[in-house]
Amino acid sequence: MPDETPTEFLADLNSGSPLELILRGHLWIEARLIQYLSAVVPFPDRVDFGRFTYPQKLSLAAAHGVLEKDDVPAYLKVNALRNKIAHRLDAALSQSDEVELVNCLSPRLRDAALLDQPEVAQRPWPDVTRFVLAAMILVLDAGHAKLLRLKEEGRRVTEPLENAVVVSQDPQVPDGASPVGAAHKDS
Repeated sequence: MPDETPTEFLADLNSGSPLELILRGHLWIEARLIQYLSAVVPFPDRVDFGRFTYPQKLSLAAAHGVLEKDDVPAYLKVNALRNKIAHRLDAALSQSDEVELVNCLSPRLRDAALLDQPEVAQRPWPDVTRFVLAAMILVLDAGHAKLLRLKEEGRRVTEPLENAVVVSQDPQVPDGASPVGAAHKDS
């Protein structure tokens, strides 16, 4: 994914059958979740996100602010659709699956999928699903970008604090040493 263009996933979502659409959409969402979780946990090299289930990744993403709580049901519905087709040879998707997915969308995801626009909402099956999956990926991207901006702002604000030299008023604590650390030595 590091070499991908920001909208490379659109080519995958615009090709193939409904089965392929759900499988590829799920793969893109899961890859994004892993990418974002790797960026927000302090020591990503100590975590094998491949061992986590999709719902666990969603929960962690929501807990870290990449996803909003109201968005989670739609992402879980994509997982349910993926499981429906991935584990049964005779499985098929239909327009009723699309309706169920749309019914799970939060107002934010509905807005991002442009479902209030008749030219989108009235498209034939499975085009609305394409719009929904694209919106879900873009919402993940936006959540991640927001977190990165907040992280950078936090670094910018705390950098002067990290570089500050503490001058102690306590004669037992040498200049530049932490009075807090000195207090813990005596305990």
